Amino acid sequence: MKSNVPLVILFLTLLSFANPLVAQKKEKVNDAVDSLQKYNYVAYYGTDGWGNVPESYTFRQVLARFADDQTLDSLARQHKSSVVKATAGMILIERKSRLAVPLVFDILHNSGSFLICYGDVCMDDNVANFLVNELFEKNAINEQDSIRLKDSLLFASDLRHIERRAKLLKSLPVEDQYYVAVKRMYVEEFDGDALIMLARFHREEDTVYVLENLRKYTFSNGDWVEYWYTTLNEVGSNYHYQKKDLTDCALLAVAEWPHERFKPLLTEIRDSFFNPDLRYDMPRSRYFFSALMAYRSPWALEMIEQTFKIIKQHPKDTPKDYFDGEGQYSHYYGESFDRAYELNPDPYFDSLLSKYGRENHMGW
Repeated sequence: MKSNVPLVILFLTLLSFANPLVAQKKEKVNDAVDSLQKYNYVAYYGTDGWGNVPESYTFRQVLARFADDQTLDSLARQHKSSVVKATAGMILIERKSRLAVPLVFDILHNSGSFLICYGDVCMDDNVANFLVNELFEKNAINEQDSIRLKDSLLFASDLRHIERRAKLLKSLPVEDQYYVAVKRMYVEEFDGDALIMLARFHREEDTVYVLENLRKYTFSNGDWVEYWYTTLNEVGSNYHYQKKDLTDCALLAVAEWPHERFKPLLTEIRDSFFNPDLRYDMPRSRYFFSALMAYRSPWALEMIEQTFKIIKQHPKDTPKDYFDGEGQYSHYYGESFDRAYELNPDPYFDSLLSKYGRENHMGW
């Protein structure tokens, strides 16, 4: 019988060379992970905007070079750092690994936040939102999985942190199959985009949700400040911004559903804008004009006329040289009205546009 001893010796020899290489590879992966956790941000590009290569980007390259798919999948699922999770998932998506799409479906509820920098511009993001966007940016998801992801975003709970859900809501058809899901998003999650979509169904029982948020505009200045700080202290800034967004979304809901029940509160909101202790809010005033124009009636024409008459009497509507001598508030609110018209042109309001509209050069 022929001896296998030479083969065993060869195998052991190769193994003796491989072990140090495996150990070295593992060490580089561990060092890269530790460094990413230390720098605690994701550098999306290989430059910081000033010609320098960010350290975070360098260690991402190291991780991409030495970590296999299984290691990256484990890091994205189990590591405690959101930066490491996002980076590992990003690399899997860039590779178009077979593990990438299942990973994203499994971490949709991961709202862990981290800082991401695009050159010299940095912003907050969260793991699930970032990786969902990466799937589409890198064309790493097929049509079937894209449809499955859409269903998950619309019908699963607590996915408001994923921006693509808001985009889906904006383009959703008004069909009964979506009504229950949209209503749940608002009732359970207080999602402002869902409130706007809910208004498109024009169901009488849902007027209460629009009304309850329109009423939040009628705080006196003192109550508004108290509400601001109480909310911040009790549940954190994210909840405060959510509540503020809902009041704005209520106006956008009226623009979708100009119900008679909303008219009295629109008048109160208009009057609250001119509290001398409150500052001008450009987006909110644009939403207000959009809501009024949705009524497309003599009442809407008169409300806009009255609004500009009140503006001209406002203490802050003082002439400014850089407005060619026009009042400051007249110009600002004119910009808001112009923008509302531009987004939804209607010849019914042409006479008011030529009278009060002021083109905005800021692009908002």
